Amino acid sequence: MRKKHTNQAVASAACVEVQTTAGTQVPVSAAVVVVVVLLLTTALTARGMTVQTVVTTLATAGLLGIELVRRLVETLTTRRTR
Repeated sequence: MRKKHTNQAVASAACVEVQTTAGTQVPVSAAVVVVVVLLLTTALTARGMTVQTVVTTLATAGLLGIELVRRLVETLTTRRTR
């Protein structure tokens, strides 16, 4: 039973509370990503880029970032198993 309590503490530490009807928690990493994307969108739009260009740029950067992380994890885990 104690192990379950520890897992709940870890889950609570990795989440932030948001005001919703059910009082659900949002993972910190997801909240940070949303804030960063909104800040980048605002900054790029304020600098004169069109909204369509900003959305295309951020979507492409997100897809490339995901692929980069996947390949990095794959490379690091492959080298550790050798």
